Amino acid sequence: MLKDKKLLRKFNIVDVLVIVVVILLIMGAYIKFKKFNSKTDETSESNIEYQITVNNIREYTVNAFKIGDTIYDSQSGVVIGTVKEVLQKEAETYESTSKGEVIKTKNPYRYDMILTIETPGTVEADAYYANKSIELKVNSAKAIETKYVKTSGVISDITVK
Repeated sequence: MLKDKKLLRKFNIVDVLVIVVVILLIMGAYIKFKKFNSKTDETSESNIEYQITVNNIREYTVNAFKIGDTIYDSQSGVVIGTVKEVLQKEAETYESTSKGEVIKTKNPYRYDMILTIETPGTVEADAYYANKSIELKVNSAKAIETKYVKTSGVISDITVK
């Protein structure tokens, strides 16, 4: 009986590590949920308008985007807005001349396009989210699609309406 009481008083290194891990988990959960709740107070629901620049595409791809089309994120399939404006211009390419010079010329068979997309979203102190789940960042690549076409471009501008 005396041996059982002595066993309760002894701790080994495994017991100490388990206690430390449990304490760290409790502290981590507290910090995470406290930070999450304070971050929620800083968010606001807004209409976000952003532009995606798509370079060097065929005329078919440009013509497939129509005002009012629903845009989906290609990776997740989540709706990320509707098309408000489609601007196109001839794509510029670099060609070398017979003298070995490189010049910038217009390519009549390829186009650059700027899509203006509007979506209800969440604005936080340091981020924009379309449909509360897809993060939007200036100069980030974004693969998009409609029910007729799929392409990718770069987000060039974000404004809050």
